[in-house]
Amino acid sequence: MASAFAVLNETVPPPGWALVGTTAAIAVVAVMMSFVSGRRNVVYGANFLGTLFHEGGHALVSILTGGGVRRIAITGAESGGTWQWSPSPFARVLAVAAGYAMPPLAGLGAAALLHRGLAPAVLALTLAAMLFVLLFTRDALTFVVVLVVGAVVFGALRWAPPWLKNGVAYAEAWLLLTSEIGGLRALVRNRFRGGFRGQQDDAAALAGSTGIPALGWIAAWLALIGWAVWRAVPLLWPV
Repeated sequence: MASAFAVLNETVPPPGWALVGTTAAIAVVAVMMSFVSGRRNVVYGANFLGTLFHEGGHALVSILTGGGVRRIAITGAESGGTWQWSPSPFARVLAVAAGYAMPPLAGLGAAALLHRGLAPAVLALTLAAMLFVLLFTRDALTFVVVLVVGAVVFGALRWAPPWLKNGVAYAEAWLLLTSEIGGLRALVRNRFRGGFRGQQDDAAALAGSTGIPALGWIAAWLALIGWAVWRAVPLLWPV
């Protein structure tokens, strides 16, 4: 227990402009890859992190509101599913809405910790998040994705020099802040191509449960991402 608290309170020297700018650029390129076809590459694969937090957000809020989770599955860098149950319609709305909300909020939380030099805490909390998702993993792809992310984070936490700890943690923060932009674009694109009937995504589920149009939920998530980025940039950028 003492060692866990030591990790959460361990500080590293602040990074310079080059590291912060490079990690931000990685996140920007990962988002841009969501907007083009033929995008199977290493940078696009960084979006797996946001998808893990998206599905983990559904699961966490479902449990916190008195429900439960049967399974989490990651099917691609920007796709997945969470099989959950909720004790009330309101609890279900919260659990479904939490998917697109969790990554930018987690990114903002990471930015607040990094502003205080607590990169090891960001890595440790990410590792805890991966262990949480692992509890509900039932398929090979999800297991491999969780294992790879967990191994990278654990390796950085355990053996990496301070600059590399910062590099991994800052990349995580930027990726979480921006990872859902591509997903929201896909929600809008699907409606332009297929209309508003027959959609089976989070926005459609919330529209059916609340009567608030799907585009209203998409706009709310986009506003949340914008707010989180606006608050996080001053925390992440070197003074």
